[in-house]
Amino acid sequence: MKILVILTGGTIGSLISDNVINVKEGASLKLVEMYQEKEGNDIEFEVIQPLNILSENLDPSHWESLCDCLDRTEPGKYQGIIITHGSDTLSYTAAMIGLCYSHTDIPIVLIASNYALQDERSNGFANFYHGVCFIKAEKRAGVFVVYQNNKKENIVYLATRLKEADTYLDQFSSFGGVDFGKMTENGFFETIHDQNPAKQEMQMQAEKWRMEKFRYTKKVLLISSYPGLDYNNISLDSHIGAVLFATYHSATVCGGTGQCPVESFLKRCKEGGIPVYACSFKPVEDFYATSTALLCQGVIPLFNISTEAAYAKLILAYNQPIHDREAFMKENIFYEILPALK
Repeated sequence: MKILVILTGGTIGSLISDNVINVKEGASLKLVEMYQEKEGNDIEFEVIQPLNILSENLDPSHWESLCDCLDRTEPGKYQGIIITHGSDTLSYTAAMIGLCYSHTDIPIVLIASNYALQDERSNGFANFYHGVCFIKAEKRAGVFVVYQNNKKENIVYLATRLKEADTYLDQFSSFGGVDFGKMTENGFFETIHDQNPAKQEMQMQAEKWRMEKFRYTKKVLLISSYPGLDYNNISLDSHIGAVLFATYHSATVCGGTGQCPVESFLKRCKEGGIPVYACSFKPVEDFYATSTALLCQGVIPLFNISTEAAYAKLILAYNQPIHDREAFMKENIFYEILPALK
């Protein structure tokens, strides 16, 4: 069995020196050494490193390098691919890779680490080890994330549903609250839930979408609502392809303060030919008056999708030769859109 390991830096690729954590060339190679010490040479690993950055410094242009790297691989040579990544922006890259490579016929697994590998508290090796075990046991096509939580449970996430880790416990979660499954001593244990696709469904979905070569030229402006947001402070330049509102949970946004209410901002967007989207809406009959006003002013609602997946998907929509972008945003590419609550 042969597995391709793609290193991109992050905490899992960092060393601690003088109490400073920073990326170090080849630091992630320790993962392969640790695996071989534990399991021997049952797996042939091929290792490449297209990036070496702390993930907080990630820019969507770095996704070009990662996608180029994946595009150059010959999937038939491998039983799976593991991508090491920093934890801060893991959910965004996972969503992008999940959308771009939904057609893959092998498993692609992203992993990260809560601490540098030399720190005894690190879960980096556990994530690598169980990522390998998932590839060995499942042979399930698609893009996933494997990450050990504070309960020492080795959770498997659908890449397009991973939510950013919280800032207190450093724990990841799944959009909608249902994880795809977890790795146990007995192999992969799948969470049976109507939110999760069945194995047969995932196989049928595999060839439905195939993205063109990704090039980042148009930006997506992501705006999170908070009390006191002043839209006067937001500039709109010619490189912005779309605006995305990350709404409050009730599908509302900040109305704005002072002389610049949200209506004035939306007018500026319209005058600049910039479409505005908002996530995540729920498919209900009744909306708040403020949400209704947004829709009446042309804001395009995105239903039952995480902010991370919506952001990545919009970047794809405005950097791909897609004729009907609104229709594309409403299509389920890799299970990023959850079914309506019953």
